[in-house]
Amino acid sequence: PPAATAPQAGEDAGTAPRPVTRYVAALGYIEPRGQVRRLAGVNNGAASARVVELLVREGDPVVQGQALALFDGVPRLRAERQVLQEEMESLVRQLEVSRSEEKRYADLVATGAVSYDNLDQRRRSTEKLAGDLARTKAELQVIDVDLRDGVLRAPMAGTVLEILTRAGERPRDSVVLELGQTDFMEVVAEVYETDISQIRPGQRAIITSEHGGFTGELSGQVREVSRQVNRRDVFSSDPADAVDARVVEVRIALEPASSQRVRNLTRMQVLVRIDTESGLVG
Repeated sequence: PPAATAPQAGEDAGTAPRPVTRYVAALGYIEPRGQVRRLAGVNNGAASARVVELLVREGDPVVQGQALALFDGVPRLRAERQVLQEEMESLVRQLEVSRSEEKRYADLVATGAVSYDNLDQRRRSTEKLAGDLARTKAELQVIDVDLRDGVLRAPMAGTVLEILTRAGERPRDSVVLELGQTDFMEVVAEVYETDISQIRPGQRAIITSEHGGFTGELSGQVREVSRQVNRRDVFSSDPADAVDARVVEVRIALEPASSQRVRNLTRMQVLVRIDTESGLVG
């Protein structure tokens, strides 16, 4: 069967008529079919907090709640928390002793062995220790909130797709990294608007790497055709390629075996060939 023809140099790929062919070719890229999250850093007023330590690398699998990065102030807050924790534990012990002494003095007052003033003094000491303990616990709660804000954690299980901010940098556009669910991968193909009338959900597609990022072919099936026409986001290395062409996004779900092969290749550019005579009913 004839292969899809590419636009000739000087031809407007967005409007020039194209012969109807069995195979429609397009450029595209790989991305997770699941959720992709752009995780932002802490914003303190006009500037974002600086990243002091990254705890993951691109391609790392993570679980929900896992720490991904630390921001300015976290080492200091951790040190302050340790001091407060030790102070709180000491106050708890002192308060237990003071309450025991207060009870003993109350028994002695009842027998007339000591004066009521001694018991009152012991009660004031117990009240002061209880107040100090309450204030220390409140300070710990404040630090814990600051620490939570100072640690970027994974909101879901997934894979680190891209790190956008390195240690020592402030997040660009407040984004530190991208996290995606890569159990199922798909290809986003940019099909010329002149070809889109031939594309239907269910059609089979063969995908190859444009620059050798993986060997062989991937198999998939058209699952969604966008209703919106846009300018291209993916460009080939061919100087005759139509830069201003208008395209429609076509999402192709990869078969499980193909999906597993490229689960760590998010945004890799690919070549797509859609069989317009496949998936037909009747």
